[in-house]
Amino acid sequence: MIREIKALFLYKALGFMNKVNKPATIKEIAKKLKISPSTVSRALNDHPSIGLVTTMRVKKMAEELNYEPNQTAIFFKQRKTFTIAVILPSLSEPFFSFAISEIENVASDHRYTVLMGQSLDDPNREEQILKTFKNHRVDGILMSIA
Repeated sequence: MIREIKALFLYKALGFMNKVNKPATIKEIAKKLKISPSTVSRALNDHPSIGLVTTMRVKKMAEELNYEPNQTAIFFKQRKTFTIAVILPSLSEPFFSFAISEIENVASDHRYTVLMGQSLDDPNREEQILKTFKNHRVDGILMSIA
């Protein structure tokens, strides 16, 4: 319970729950412009079936309303998260710190995010980290087994 309260506090402290900073949705943009959400989506993605004037209006409104694409929805549609996980025994060992640096370089070149977990050579902890990464639907896992 205390962990959840701390997480909520951090969430609020960073401004994620502030209405002013809250990004708009496609539906909100559509409502303001009195057009359909699918038209907004197509305009934001420069679909050829949407006219230049509509595209410009949508993009202007999106900027005014602080619109940010919902990455979760995009990943769901693409069936990819562009995330890989790395499980290492310890980052304090020079070999593993070098390895993670190179993994992140290659991942970044291919627009992937890297999540990391340290097993500390504990098989139970390793198993828990694996479950967590599986629940986050990572695209792949690189692992040095304990």
